[in-house]
Amino acid sequence: MSLPNELQAFTGRLLAIRNSNPSMTSDVARGISEITERYAYAYTVPATAGLHYPAMITGATRALGMVAKYKRTPNSSLTLGRNFASIPGTTDGVGERLALVVDLDIEQAAQVIEGLVSRANAVNFYELVELLTFWDTGDLERDMKTRSRLVYDFYSRPAHTTKKAS
Repeated sequence: MSLPNELQAFTGRLLAIRNSNPSMTSDVARGISEITERYAYAYTVPATAGLHYPAMITGATRALGMVAKYKRTPNSSLTLGRNFASIPGTTDGVGERLALVVDLDIEQAAQVIEGLVSRANAVNFYELVELLTFWDTGDLERDMKTRSRLVYDFYSRPAHTTKKAS
């Protein structure tokens, strides 16, 4: 699945200006929580206009909130799972959290994933927005595949470290 053009463009714009526009960044960061998300609406509603399922809008709003909140965390080209595998001290339950998060609803999943984003050295924010946007589309089989990809990527070996068979 890919993000609607408006959401893809807004994610890029937010990444580009999140350090230079504190007012907008602050408002969008409030989208991270159901209690304060209304402050983000001026920016997130137009960006999520192409989404028609409420859980998809919620997921996108939470993810955009993370993009804005973690403005000192650089964007990464690695998969989100690999970003989480690179968290310092990964032995303290990151894999287990990811294995459990696939069964959570969007609100709970966003909270767990935010905890990992807060610890990561870099994050593929485009993939984060896509993951949480398509977390709950109403098609459980497809949703589980989307969610499970995060766990698969966490345990996969980076391409540059694979060894030839002897």
